[in-house]
Amino acid sequence: MKSKRRHKRKTLPLQKVKNWLKVLVPVSIIAFISWNAYHYNPSELLKVRVSWAIDQTDLVNQQTLEKNISPFVSEVYQLDLHDIKHELERHPWVLKAQVKRSFLDAINIKIITHEVATYWENIACDQPFKQKKCQGYVTKQGVLITPLNLFYHQDDKTLNNMVTLRSNHSLEQSNSFLKDYQNYQQILGEMRIQSFARSNIDTLTIAPNITVVLGYSKQRLRLKNFIKIYAELRKKIPLKKLNKASYDMRYPKGFTLKY
Repeated sequence: MKSKRRHKRKTLPLQKVKNWLKVLVPVSIIAFISWNAYHYNPSELLKVRVSWAIDQTDLVNQQTLEKNISPFVSEVYQLDLHDIKHELERHPWVLKAQVKRSFLDAINIKIITHEVATYWENIACDQPFKQKKCQGYVTKQGVLITPLNLFYHQDDKTLNNMVTLRSNHSLEQSNSFLKDYQNYQQILGEMRIQSFARSNIDTLTIAPNITVVLGYSKQRLRLKNFIKIYAELRKKIPLKKLNKASYDMRYPKGFTLKY
């Protein structure tokens, strides 16, 4: 009979395994470091990683901001968060920039843009407007912004629904313009102002197509008188006529009405 041979598995003693690991682990680490040192670009170590959060990307382009701050984020060891913040806030549509460091080579930037309150036109300019200071937007903070390319087009529904302020001088010369519009709208309540023109006198256009001439003095009192008169006239005259009429409130003891 054939004898059955039993093959015994040879096992390495635990101590020999430990000895091998003591040699292999350091060699592997050195090899890994050497490979990365050979393939890794040293200049990458100096780059700053920037993460962005912009609340209105239609107003502020990230690529533009990246270009503006590129001189300030070229090297990690020269990173000045204050300079970056200052440069970002130079952009006309940036209301506030928050710059925080997350790691040694990384920063987080949050951009808060202006909110548009009204559209503005300089009625002293010839249309179509070709000069930079002839049209723009007024923010809720009362800041006038006149970008080269308006982000709302003339046929845009957003612009059509936006209140238009018109003046024969730069809005920057009249800090009270936006505030007066807000006061007039508060007096009118549910009646909505479509446009507010200021030359030598104040004139309002109220939806749907009502013109109210307030003059250059006692405008608030005259507007309150218009509301009372309009309420009385509604009882006698059809709205179709009243809502396309012109009301001149500059008379001391009355007004004129034109259909």
